[in-house]
Amino acid sequence: MSPSSENRVCRTFGIRLPLLMGAISPRPPLAAAVCRAGGLGCIEGISSPDKIRQQIRELRALTDAPFTVNFPLAFGDRSLVEGRVKVAIDEKVPAVLTSAGSPKVYTRMFQDAGIKVAHVVAGISHAEKAAEAGVDVLVAEPTESGGYRGANEIAMMVLVPAIARALPGVPLVAAGSVADRAGLVAVMALGAEGVQLGTRLMVTQEGRAFFPEYVEKMVLAADDTSTMSADGPTRPRVSKPEFAEKIVGDARKRAQMGQVAALIHDVPTIAEVVRELFDGGAAHARDVSAALERLRAGLAD
Repeated sequence: MSPSSENRVCRTFGIRLPLLMGAISPRPPLAAAVCRAGGLGCIEGISSPDKIRQQIRELRALTDAPFTVNFPLAFGDRSLVEGRVKVAIDEKVPAVLTSAGSPKVYTRMFQDAGIKVAHVVAGISHAEKAAEAGVDVLVAEPTESGGYRGANEIAMMVLVPAIARALPGVPLVAAGSVADRAGLVAVMALGAEGVQLGTRLMVTQEGRAFFPEYVEKMVLAADDTSTMSADGPTRPRVSKPEFAEKIVGDARKRAQMGQVAALIHDVPTIAEVVRELFDGGAAHARDVSAALERLRAGLAD
């Protein structure tokens, strides 16, 4: 199946479905599973340059589909970050996902090498700066997500439509708060053209090989009060100490997970997650549309 010509996220990355894997793991087999399902697999690029090169080559041995490498620009000193960037350029990766730093620093360098650039933003001012830097895709990271969110506390229901309205010329992906078909339909109704999944992909049959058992246990047991914002400049969302103590008997265990963990109660394959999102999402959207049409009819009464 070829990329959807009507979806700008699919066109930009050359993927079948507008699904990005969040920067949850450096393990190539997990990224390859997402690629095989039609999305954009991701290698978390926080290792040494040599290790990242090895991971890129291992992923290419598993799939010839497009993928991305994540670069949190604030992680490591300048020479280390530049070493990682050089590897991505040398290896001619299809795309990079940059975050936790200025998009102005490396965007043009990547694009001059033929690499697509998606940049994670947590507010409209971030999005505007990224658009000025010329990034190909914006990834909106709201306060509910498990990713690196900075100091902003902007919810998905505000962040996505605000960015979509302010910057309609740049394709927008919603990251966080989505684990099922209703979430996908909701963020696309808000103005996103794609979705990035993290927590949902961690708790899958494939994810079991790469994440500690306690992570799955805590996600499956989570409710709407089980997470908190961690301290520090990037402030990822993590499990609360009292929740960890209750579920796994150790308050020091910190699972990085979004609030959407409260909606996750099963351990499907990644292919099943994707099918539930897009096949089920289409049917769900039709149901919502039909309900709205019935309500619209009441306007004439």
